[in-house]
Amino acid sequence: MKINGARARIVLNAKAAPTIEVELNVSGHWARASVPAGTSAGKHEVKPWPPADNIDLAVSKAKRILENEVFPEILQGDWEPREVDEFLEQLDGTPDFRKIGGNTALAVSIAAMKAFSWDAGIPWYQAVANAYGFKSGPVKPLENFIGGGAHGGHTDIQEFLVAVKGTNMAEMVHTLSWAYRQTKELLKRADPHFVGALTLESAFVTELGTEDILNILSAIRTGLEELGYEVVLGVDVAAAELWDGKRYVWKSEGVERTTEEQLQYIRELATEHKLGYIEDPFHDDDFESFKRLQASVDAVVVGDDLFVTDEHRLQEGIGGALIKYNQRGTLLRTVRTVKRARELGMTVTVSHRSGETDDPFLAHFAVGVGADFAKIGAAGIRTVKLNELIRISEELER
Repeated sequence: MKINGARARIVLNAKAAPTIEVELNVSGHWARASVPAGTSAGKHEVKPWPPADNIDLAVSKAKRILENEVFPEILQGDWEPREVDEFLEQLDGTPDFRKIGGNTALAVSIAAMKAFSWDAGIPWYQAVANAYGFKSGPVKPLENFIGGGAHGGHTDIQEFLVAVKGTNMAEMVHTLSWAYRQTKELLKRADPHFVGALTLESAFVTELGTEDILNILSAIRTGLEELGYEVVLGVDVAAAELWDGKRYVWKSEGVERTTEEQLQYIRELATEHKLGYIEDPFHDDDFESFKRLQASVDAVVVGDDLFVTDEHRLQEGIGGALIKYNQRGTLLRTVRTVKRARELGMTVTVSHRSGETDDPFLAHFAVGVGADFAKIGAAGIRTVKLNELIRISEELER
């Protein structure tokens, strides 16, 4: 594909923070991409922006880098998506994108994939599959119903998650939307202080504790099972936020747990509430505890801060890898991690970030790499991605 034009602008993400949007022109069509930001970022992630005193200065600096260093090099060239990503990595020259910023690179990377899709006359998800050798296919939406932790909310556990199993993404999205609304009704009855407030990811905020929340979601699961659905309940503990270097400090519960006590507690939660998905139950360097928990529960134990979408940190014996492309900086780096996870027999969950944008590409990427789950959320700006899954579902069913 020949890139005939390029431009960048500063737009807003879901947290009202600035982020970069890039447009590339191919054959008269402008392909647009914007990039998200995280809240509970792992310490091993790439640097999201070039160094600056604050986020506003950093994003402004990123825009100047694009206009002065990136665009002049890619204009008029004949590129494949992989070649654009390789150029961005060479331009930065560091393993963690500390020079130009991973989000700066990612905006170009996604826009290049969309431009490639337009040039080839195929959907975005198929362009991802074709460019990197995947078989595209439906994913299971994994939605954040009730929240806490760093995203806002009462509980120490950051997210309480629900998914239904199936092959028709449109049906799964609609089923979960019903379950999300029913969850609100149950929270109204159980929590006298519930007012319908939402976290950064549009999950409900409640003053109920972990056990009461999981009991409510178990009731939702029972209702869905009576309708014939197979349901997955999960939690994202985000344990790196609880770890003080020696113990896990559960402030809302008023409890401190050793690593062994943390393992036992999470194991008991998984058993009692029949959890099928457990994310980040330990801090971001405790590979051994992840393995021990995975060996003792039926749920898939997933690493986010543990792996940070880095192929070199993936390890056998841990069940699943969370994939966030802005943890790596380019789609090329991200798909290498997906492929490595598959080689190790791991579950793959492609995930949003708390500071999402209105770009629907995440849905296409998840389908394009044939992920098991697409962790997207349930409401707010997340519906941009969920509605896109519905549209993709129609294409897959044809």
